[in-house]
Amino acid sequence: MTRIALITRVPCREDAIEYLNGLRVDYIIGLGDVECPQYLNNYYGILGEMDEVTVMKYLKKSKRLIEDKLFELFSVNFSTDYVLSHFSPRSSQKVMGEVLQYKPKVLVHGHSEIQEEYYILDVKVLSVGSFEKGYYLLFENGKFIKSRR
Repeated sequence: MTRIALITRVPCREDAIEYLNGLRVDYIIGLGDVECPQYLNNYYGILGEMDEVTVMKYLKKSKRLIEDKLFELFSVNFSTDYVLSHFSPRSSQKVMGEVLQYKPKVLVHGHSEIQEEYYILDVKVLSVGSFEKGYYLLFENGKFIKSRR
């Protein structure tokens, strides 16, 4: 079974990198604001507003920037049941409009310090929460598991 860690707001600190690389996961997916993705094992990600150009260049060059779909399971373009976004529907009218139009099963977003789950109509919205605060999500067997460092 494939296990995936979903993260956001990760500082470029040795303890953070070691912890994430020590997780028993197949992939790490960043939802933006991940400072040193090049040091994370099997990392794929989207960009946040705090990411530098060097992060974007690294992800594009290494073909690890999620611009459409990932593993036919996750998408950033609302073409799958599980959608990834940096911004939440609460903070972005664009994301809210897409949630209302496409109605994915689950929208997982970064950007926020807190980890929470809420619904917009029948769409489950999961905030990963800041890794700086110890939060991340695991995805395994079709389920999202709230996790803490």
